[in-house]
Amino acid sequence: MCKQTERNDIVSEYLQYAYVFVWGVLAVLTFIIGIKQGVYAFVMSAFFVFMTVWYALNSFGNIPMFDGTLGIIFKCVATAFLAVVIVMYFHSKKKSRSKDSSDDSEE
Repeated sequence: MCKQTERNDIVSEYLQYAYVFVWGVLAVLTFIIGIKQGVYAFVMSAFFVFMTVWYALNSFGNIPMFDGTLGIIFKCVATAFLAVVIVMYFHSKKKSRSKDSSDDSEE
């Protein structure tokens, strides 16, 4: 039983390091995409940088970043990011609809 618990701890620790790597790769990729796509991808990249740092502090700094006050801060930042992304999405849809309707009226 002790070996199984020890193995689970090792796997859990490995997954935490993998999360840091995945968030970091996503941050870099969205930054590169942001050069072509504009501000929307840069906002996504900023969030992925936040996630990379948050998971790195949790994994490498041994700080319980998802417990207590820090967990509440994380949830608030994630919710605010989601709200910003939704507003940006609907704003771009509204902008594209108005552009399409102005193109139709010109024809």
